[in-house]
Amino acid sequence: MLKNLIILSTLFALPALAQKDLPEGPGKPATVRACTGCHGAEMFSAIRLSQAEWERKVANMTSERGVEITDADFATVLKYLSTYLAPPKANATKVPEAK
Repeated sequence: MLKNLIILSTLFALPALAQKDLPEGPGKPATVRACTGCHGAEMFSAIRLSQAEWERKVANMTSERGVEITDADFATVLKYLSTYLAPPKANATKVPEAK
């Protein structure tokens, strides 16, 4: 009984812990819901991918890994990931180093 209670408590705590690893922004709740059912956010929160790369990852999770999300949530998760976990942009105003 105690073991089951500990497991249940941990499962309910995971989404709350996952939210700490992700930036605040529109789409975060849907992303947490869709992406942390099988693993923690720490598995992807430090990854920086382009929109096309995130789309392939999320599509793989739905088609190959069995994650079930609506088309609307797919679009929301993709927008969140490609906005907040995108590669850093090159600094176009960077001054060249003096030689």
